Amino acid sequence: MTTESMTAGQLGRRSRLAETVIEMLHEMEPDRIQMREVSERSGVALGTLYRYFPTKQQLLAAAMLGWNNRLSEKLKAERRAPGPKDDSSICERVLGLYRREMRAFQRGPHFARLEIELFSSTDEYVIETLDQRAAANRGALFDLLEGVPPETARVASLAIGGTMFTALTSWTSGRISFAEALRNVEDVIRLVLADYA
Repeated sequence: MTTESMTAGQLGRRSRLAETVIEMLHEMEPDRIQMREVSERSGVALGTLYRYFPTKQQLLAAAMLGWNNRLSEKLKAERRAPGPKDDSSICERVLGLYRREMRAFQRGPHFARLEIELFSSTDEYVIETLDQRAAANRGALFDLLEGVPPETARVASLAIGGTMFTALTSWTSGRISFAEALRNVEDVIRLVLADYA
């Protein structure tokens, strides 16, 4: 069932399911989440849950997108907040964006684990959902890269995104500390945007 064909009530129930999973991910790892418990906590019948999300992976992907959208809206609101004009360099603004994103993962490490788990999925819905998330994140980055040549911006996006994914993987598996993970991301940003510092 596509969201375009859903009624307002159906969209509300679907959203409630994703929000419930977001709440649960603050408490437990993704593999401990059970569909029956999501149904009970959300107040949405188990049969209805499966109609919206035939697999747990699809439900988790929708929750990941919802969490990301929440974070994106918060970051946009911070940028629009009244105050003195931000005259920091492009590099400093990008550093600020990624520091806030990394700290969001630090506060919610189960979301970092979920991101890594979903990345290897071959489920078409999961892939499309993660593509939506990636597009929103690229858009936020490219907004900060205004004035940077398109090819440089594209390469910067690839380098920063790849480093962040590797950093999150190494951190969540215990191979490096969070401070090291953050430093790796910051170092790559400074390297690829050295001309815009």
